Amino acid sequence: MADSHATAHQPPDDLAHAGASARVKTYINVAVALAILTAIEVASLYTPGIPNALLVTALLVMSVLKFFLVVGYFMHLKEDSNIMRALFVGPLIIAILIILALMALFSAYILLPHTVL
Repeated sequence: MADSHATAHQPPDDLAHAGASARVKTYINVAVALAILTAIEVASLYTPGIPNALLVTALLVMSVLKFFLVVGYFMHLKEDSNIMRALFVGPLIIAILIILALMALFSAYILLPHTVL
């Protein structure tokens, strides 16, 4: 009697196997998407003639997309509460702003005329 009560809350083996199979398939699909995005990022760096503004924008967008795929699926963040999402998204926004500020700072420095003392 105790065994029937304990197994009443467990899914049947075929249903549990189907869920695990779907989860593995999802992980494989996300890994393939990450590999494709990485290949596009690398290829875009070696493609001549892309304007710098477009290249930087595309790389940032792809980086954010990869970030959300990794933390959403591999770190199971999409199943967590909103406060946990905010703990990841907040620093991402800060990191992007720092990167853009550094790029603007060094680009402006390169464009300024150099004076010899």
